[in-house]
Amino acid sequence: MRCSFPITLVICIILGGSIISIISTNSQAELSQTNNTLNLSCQSETNCLLDNSESGIDMISKQENSASPLSPKTVKIEFIMIPEQIHLALLPIAIDELVIDLRIQEDNTGINSPDLTVEFWAGPSTNTWTLEGGSPSSPKMGDYKIEDAELDLSRGRLLRPGEGVGLSITFEINQPVTWELYLKGNSRLIIPIDWSVNILAENTDEPSSASNPVIVSDVEKITRGALLDADQDCFSFEIPEYIHTMTIIVQWSSVPIEIEQPHSPPELIRNGGNTPKNPAIKSTYEASQQITEIQYDKPMEGTYLACWNGQNNHFQSYSWFAKLSLEGLGSSSPTEFSGDANWLSGEAYVGNKDEVVSVVGSNILTLLVGIIGTSVAFAGFALPTKTHWPKRYVLPTALFILIIGGIASPVWGLTDEAPVQGEITLDELLDVRMKATYDAGLSESDASAASGFFGLSSDDTISLRLHVSEAHPTGDGRWQIHAEELNDIRIDSYVFGWLSNHQMNTEDEIRFILQAGRAITLDLLMLEALLVVDEKPEGELLHIQWDLIATEPAGSVTDPIWSSRPDSITAKEWDTIQSDLFPQLLTISYCDCGMDGMEVNWRPSDNFDANSIPEISGISIASGFLSNEHLWLASGIGLIIFAGGVEYYNTKNDEEK
Repeated sequence: MRCSFPITLVICIILGGSIISIISTNSQAELSQTNNTLNLSCQSETNCLLDNSESGIDMISKQENSASPLSPKTVKIEFIMIPEQIHLALLPIAIDELVIDLRIQEDNTGINSPDLTVEFWAGPSTNTWTLEGGSPSSPKMGDYKIEDAELDLSRGRLLRPGEGVGLSITFEINQPVTWELYLKGNSRLIIPIDWSVNILAENTDEPSSASNPVIVSDVEKITRGALLDADQDCFSFEIPEYIHTMTIIVQWSSVPIEIEQPHSPPELIRNGGNTPKNPAIKSTYEASQQITEIQYDKPMEGTYLACWNGQNNHFQSYSWFAKLSLEGLGSSSPTEFSGDANWLSGEAYVGNKDEVVSVVGSNILTLLVGIIGTSVAFAGFALPTKTHWPKRYVLPTALFILIIGGIASPVWGLTDEAPVQGEITLDELLDVRMKATYDAGLSESDASAASGFFGLSSDDTISLRLHVSEAHPTGDGRWQIHAEELNDIRIDSYVFGWLSNHQMNTEDEIRFILQAGRAITLDLLMLEALLVVDEKPEGELLHIQWDLIATEPAGSVTDPIWSSRPDSITAKEWDTIQSDLFPQLLTISYCDCGMDGMEVNWRPSDNFDANSIPEISGISIASGFLSNEHLWLASGIGLIIFAGGVEYYNTKNDEEK
């Protein structure tokens, strides 16, 4: 506390008390966009603070019996905002309103109201206002009040976390009177905070620096950070081989222009040298946010360090990621080539696509709850009871339901989730397709050499393991499965990745790219179409076991496809799904320009629907032997609770008698 006269010091100690005693565990104080009112509050006569809520006692008062014109008493009351500021806030040019409800008990006319000196400080801003009292010629009636008073922003507008916020009131009493300061919303300060942000929530990259960078495991996923003052944010990441361009995309959050951080490209350093120079920069302003794209050509494989540097008295959060474009085979760059080679899941969906349901299957949590419930049921048999029928009938029934639905069925499902011998993943199956296409190209055999389903011929078996995410009804009583592995597949990644490890001449490379891109697209389309089961799936893991046999292929004579089929599908059924599913137009483009140099486009068939998909065996979903295990579990637990309730009710009745 700051007191200017000896006599004031005594009054300060009486009214203000110890600074330590100001802290209130119930206090909630903050200056932000959502909290811009600071109420003058006191928990007691000696415990005062600034608070967002209207809390504490109604008023504080003191009788000044010894005050006189020759010996006036100066009263100073200080209010500190506690707890300290959490948000980073931008102070406004002016406050909205300051109201002080100070009254002199003996003065009903307002001629003896003292002048008030109000000092307010918030971070770098310190302000003093004088509110005039009353006199015989100008009585003071009602509250002391000022509006739109300007704040001193000469030392900056940023109120930082931990910086002090406080207000003091000073007035002089020159006659024996009793003064009263009314609180609990009657005395307040309203500050319209234009912008604020929670630093701890936004600045998630800290601590980060060139010597202690944040390790980014996947540079193509979004990373978030924030620059506060002259902060340096550094991130370390790896770039693999055969990358033609790296585009760092930075999205800056919307902040007041006076505190925006520089949007210059990061300092990019490659461990060992050879850092790409002179990036191309594109800036876009959209929906109050700036997006900066920084493109580096032909970055070498290795570990990179990217650092953004801030400026003092500035703050801005951001998110960034890098788009890595795979290396192509040449130097031309047609302007209209998009380079989009992503597989879009859902192209072979039929039926009620909007009625998607999530799949919840047997899992360890169900088993644990079942074991706990069973233990409780067994414990119920050991407890003395006043009513015997729950122990004879209810608990045995609950125990049976829990053992069957909560233990046996989940154990069965968990056992069924174990990998089957010889089972492979979709990535491995796509490698089989790539190898078949590659081998066919090298041997220069006939066009049908790699035309089988995923490159597999008759007498081969597809033994595949997929994860079920969702399902939807097909409209004919069956369900179509959505597999996690079929989401966000980059066809170009498989094709160019294979090329990087298998050298061919230029002509063979172009042929391989076109053939492999086409084959992968069509195989994924057929696989998605065939993931149809008779019952709503309740498990999270799908097993496919298809023995393949030779069949008439689809497509042209020069580009056949799907010349092998699961043996549970007849030749007529396979011919139907082939003709109905095959796209009206399928285009695979290759550009000798190096940036995602492969493009896949197709126009789906208009004839494909649920009637095109045959009944197919060989698809099983790992689940328990009971459906709706959670209902069984809930029923067993409910019976235990019911039995406990009956016993509690009977015991309570006996105690009341």
